[in-house]
Amino acid sequence: MELKTQTRKLPCKLDDVELRSKGDELAVTVQEIANEDNNQKQIKDQLKLKMSELTSRQGSLALIISRREEYRDVEVITDFIEAGDNEGQVRETRKDTGEVLIVRPPMDSERQPQLLDKD
Repeated sequence: MELKTQTRKLPCKLDDVELRSKGDELAVTVQEIANEDNNQKQIKDQLKLKMSELTSRQGSLALIISRREEYRDVEVITDFIEAGDNEGQVRETRKDTGEVLIVRPPMDSERQPQLLDKD
């Protein structure tokens, strides 16, 4: 008389076909792990790059706000002063505000056009 039947996990010897099948499965799993590791590394690198870009932008904006100014492309007019205390000097003036940035002696490359204009 049988009291009961149950199923248990017990060790079983593998034959050659089962052993080869498990070896193939292991090889596929090892490759999948390597692929997943590579994918995760690429994703982490992308996330780090994005965070670095955001941090850099944050720093730039904070600097602009603290200084209350930023650098922009502004047209500058360079002209010769033809009369007055600074006669013969070169004046550089912001076109947007009219602010004189500098009054300086002409560079050699700026002198030649002035000589040609006098003829």
